[in-house]
Amino acid sequence: MEEEVVFAYGPERRIETRRMVVLKNDRWIGAEAIVQRIEFLGIDAVAKWRFPKPWMPKELDEEFRARRTYVEAKALMRALSLGIPVPQLLYVDDRCGLLVESFVEGVLLRDAVPKLGDDELCSICRELGTYLAGLHGAGVVHGDPTTSNVVLSNGVPHLIDFGLAELNATLDDLAIDVHIFFRSVESTHRDRENIMKRCFVEGYRSIAGEERTHLVLLRVERIRRFGRYVSDREVKMEWSF
Repeated sequence: MEEEVVFAYGPERRIETRRMVVLKNDRWIGAEAIVQRIEFLGIDAVAKWRFPKPWMPKELDEEFRARRTYVEAKALMRALSLGIPVPQLLYVDDRCGLLVESFVEGVLLRDAVPKLGDDELCSICRELGTYLAGLHGAGVVHGDPTTSNVVLSNGVPHLIDFGLAELNATLDDLAIDVHIFFRSVESTHRDRENIMKRCFVEGYRSIAGEERTHLVLLRVERIRRFGRYVSDREVKMEWSF
């Protein structure tokens, strides 16, 4: 069942109205935000609203929600400027914690991995490596580059959900981004782990260069060795080829 949302606008908010948003059935509620599938000005879209946190001081909460929304929008725009396949930013109001972006139709890489052949899987992971290296070169980290945040749309991997993105990233930030991808592969796709890591690094290296990639991977190793949950097998530099 769909529900229309009508916005009034014009001088002194006259009765002049227009249907801007149609709510659809798909809705996800997380710890920080409600994500709602919508139709926005006729476009299939997703709205993310970072709702107020009653346990936080009001001013701090407002500042946090505004900053996270602003950074997410900025990161999306930088990714788009680099030609990286991501959702199109349609609307943002950081004061309200609201962001609207185009909906990417497709299947999550997480669900597609078991059905993909080695060559196709390698090609996709190599592309993801180029995406992350491109973002990192622009000072942006995705923040949660797992296989659950990659949508295969017409065979092309798209990065989604920049909700944990950061700007002006440090080397540690870059390494954590790569580490998160590796951990998602190890925990969800262990039987395809080696090919996914190897191809990802190949793609990353093709953009970042040998020296930069080496520095990032060294920092990844250090981060992983500090992790209390990591076994000896998992901290090996299996991705160095």
